[in-house]
Amino acid sequence: MILTIAHIMWLALWRDRGALMLAFVLPPLMFFVFAEVFSGTGEDELEMRVALLDSAETPATVVLFDAIHALDGLLPGEHSARDRHDLEAMVRAGRFDAAVWIRAEPDADLDADAPIVVIADASRALAASVVSGRLQALLQTSFPELGIARAVALVDVLAGPYTHEQQLALDDALAGLDRDRAARGLGDGNALASPDGLIERRMLTGAAVADDGISYYAGAVAILFLLFSAMQGAISLIEERDSGIVDRLVAGPGGYGVVVFGKGLFLTALGLAQAAVIFASAWWFYGIDWPGRFGPWLVTALLAAAVSAWLGLLLASMCRSRQQATTASAFAVLILSAIGGSMMPRFLMPGWLRDLGWLTPNAWVIESWQDIFWRDVGLQDLVPGWSVLLGIFLVAMALTLWRAGGLARLK
Repeated sequence: MILTIAHIMWLALWRDRGALMLAFVLPPLMFFVFAEVFSGTGEDELEMRVALLDSAETPATVVLFDAIHALDGLLPGEHSARDRHDLEAMVRAGRFDAAVWIRAEPDADLDADAPIVVIADASRALAASVVSGRLQALLQTSFPELGIARAVALVDVLAGPYTHEQQLALDDALAGLDRDRAARGLGDGNALASPDGLIERRMLTGAAVADDGISYYAGAVAILFLLFSAMQGAISLIEERDSGIVDRLVAGPGGYGVVVFGKGLFLTALGLAQAAVIFASAWWFYGIDWPGRFGPWLVTALLAAAVSAWLGLLLASMCRSRQQATTASAFAVLILSAIGGSMMPRFLMPGWLRDLGWLTPNAWVIESWQDIFWRDVGLQDLVPGWSVLLGIFLVAMALTLWRAGGLARLK
């Protein structure tokens, strides 16, 4: 009897080719996506988009600038920064993960400010650590004389001035390092000195009162659960078709399309309420200024809820069984959330996945809420993201209502 029950279930799965594909084709595809998302999160593998600026423009800083520009793992972008303020604006707007500003020629002056400044947004603190670490490795391996010169100056301050003979010997040693570096080419050799004091980190704080990252994950978690909730709620389309309720609904005023539209309206309202609960918690426990930015938040939340609702209904209208819908909805939500930044910030992903994330609603919703709560941008800067979400909503709604006609005729 046990084997008979198992055989019956296998036959049901075998006859449902859609469910069969979801059971055996999508799992390895999901593995591939998650492997790509998370395999590049090690600090050594991360690719950081950086803006570069050489304010000193001396022969020495030009060489240093070129070495940084060619450094593995840093992806310099095209930009036209005139000064530090331009760099900070680019980083704050999210165009770059970090910026490197060479503000002076590195020397042994311990009283001067650090000649190299790494600028990063406080919400992307890891980017500052990664870029700083790679710059330190570059200075140690390709410009060891800079660190040695500062170490020599520190010893001079702590232990007294060098004798004339000692100073000549140090000068000769540093000159020899310079010649050796020129002969070897940049990037060769081992670490010879620590470049402490050569690099300074400058973290840009946002408008949010909350701890760094709270506003990001409030949005990331909100859109994740909005999608999950909408996908599960939309499965009722299939249940009504299988139970024969569709036949009675089609005979009502407006046909089945009115029923589908009513479901979309309910799921949108439910998603809006869920987003409100999440951001109210972020406001109450972490200090995010939710009441002060309620208007822009409401527009984004309404669009996010509508997109989630109608994507869920569209997916349900394309499935022929509850098993198909359950598996496909879980797959869709996990993939969209992984690529779109709900599970981890997109700046930690490989470059091609980071760009692919713009095809998901998650990325647009998260960035819109980041603009509102962290970057505190104006309404005109929110319009592009809102327009994309509105477009996704309208297309998904139109396709679902079109599918609803065919869905009603299946019985």
